Amino acid sequence: MGNVLSFKCPCCVAPLEFNGDQGQMTCEYCGSTFTMEQIKAAQSADALEGDAAEMTWSSSEPEMIQDEDGKVTGYQCPSCSGEIIADENTAATECPYCGNQTIIPKSFEGMYKPDGIIPFSIDKTHAEEKLREFYKGKKLLPSSFTDNNHIKGISGIYVPFWLASAKADGTVVFDAVKTKTENSPQGTVKIEDHYMATRKGTLDFSRVPADASQKMDDALMDSLEPYDLSKLTDYDAAYFSGYMADKYDVKAEDIRERVNKRIRSTFISEMQSTVKGYNSVSKKNDAVTVKDGKTEYAFLPVWMLSTKYNDEVYTFAMNGQTGKISGSLPIDNGKYWKYVAITTAIVFAIMAALFYFAIGGRGLNMPRDLIISLVIGAIVGFIRGGILKGAMNTVHEKTEAGRYAIEGSLKLQGKTDTFMYTKREVQKNNNQ
Repeated sequence: MGNVLSFKCPCCVAPLEFNGDQGQMTCEYCGSTFTMEQIKAAQSADALEGDAAEMTWSSSEPEMIQDEDGKVTGYQCPSCSGEIIADENTAATECPYCGNQTIIPKSFEGMYKPDGIIPFSIDKTHAEEKLREFYKGKKLLPSSFTDNNHIKGISGIYVPFWLASAKADGTVVFDAVKTKTENSPQGTVKIEDHYMATRKGTLDFSRVPADASQKMDDALMDSLEPYDLSKLTDYDAAYFSGYMADKYDVKAEDIRERVNKRIRSTFISEMQSTVKGYNSVSKKNDAVTVKDGKTEYAFLPVWMLSTKYNDEVYTFAMNGQTGKISGSLPIDNGKYWKYVAITTAIVFAIMAALFYFAIGGRGLNMPRDLIISLVIGAIVGFIRGGILKGAMNTVHEKTEAGRYAIEGSLKLQGKTDTFMYTKREVQKNNNQ
């Protein structure tokens, strides 16, 4: 027996049947009707693949940075085995990856020379000042984390990055809705006209960054963006004086998924911005190819500080060009409960006073009023505690690449809006 071909209603996903009298496909479940052209359009949309296609990378192998022995000098942490490239001018006394206080000199095999480098614009003194300012608003930080000696452990590191340039090419289908209301004897009728808006086009991206170090937290490095990549300059060993450098150990093809995700998300957003004249627009399906990928290898400046608290490592980072700060910082639970308790007590006292004077000084209706005051105080106390905790983690993965889309490169190659169906919803009046 051959395969059975079935069609589903774009409105409610129930099976459709062809109505010979009307010459249309009809849904017995919701009563919607569709022309064959509409059904074909819906099938075309459903056939789109949602995943981005593979990117073809074009990148040359960087040459090695080496001394006369074919190696470079630096330090290795005996705790986490992190390798840090540094010269004799670098005061390497603390591991920036795990906060370990002892690191030992060592010679390593040569590291890759970058295509470009952004020099540090913020020196250590200014980095320490910015860190102190950053700490001021973090009420739950342990005192040991904010002492002056700890702050002086901040280290300047040139972090390896891949900068990916590519073109997004694809089709995105949106459910676009025009909404209006009408009055009826049964109440207000909300009417939604649904259209299938299809957009096809291309968009170019330049230098989307992704760190090339396994030791660096990807989300932490994302959080330091943006860098002014127009300030990239040719590599010169003099830039390393007084700073460290992280060794590149992530290949260009290994950051493809991260870059594709950001490019694809921005491409869909840009396509959606061309769907106009509707009350709401939501993506239904897409088929986006990321192609013509080219990568550059670069060193970007980062100030880093790590510490251990309750056997966990917490890392802070600062953009060495702009001073933007991000990090996942430790929380002093004693301070947390102190702020929760103080806030609860203050709100409890205020609420109890309001109850006492609420009705001509009738006095408290105990224990009901006291219980209500305590519950409200506790809710506010935990809300404040949650806000203070939220301020301790400013690390966020980047899921878009809008700032790297080349201005004026968006090209629409196809634009169609097809009416699909009408949805009616009766909203009864309150007096019925």
